[in-house]
Amino acid sequence: MNERIAAIDDFWTREFAYYLCEHRNPLNRLTHMFGIPILVGTGALAIATASWSLFLWGQAIGWALQLLGHRFEGNRPALLKRPISFLMGPLMVLVELIGYAGVRLPFAERARRVVGDA
Repeated sequence: MNERIAAIDDFWTREFAYYLCEHRNPLNRLTHMFGIPILVGTGALAIATASWSLFLWGQAIGWALQLLGHRFEGNRPALLKRPISFLMGPLMVLVELIGYAGVRLPFAERARRVVGDA
């Protein structure tokens, strides 16, 4: 599988495919659909309000959900293997959310086909 992904010449398709490959379990994806918005949202809100308490609680809850998901998946978080996953996580949430509205992004669809996730 990784050879097929490595052969993809488009950066976003390749990196998204790697990320999807590390997040195949539906329970892992579900925890990410909540954990990532909590991480991003409380991080941004904490900066805007200068609230360390909000930041710490949001990060603790968000990361706990992420780690729980990877227990279901049976692997380490992708961020530990590929730092670009720091961007791919929020991108996966965005792709999933706009997908509910019927919007399909070509790079994401190509990545899904490669990992058999279409």
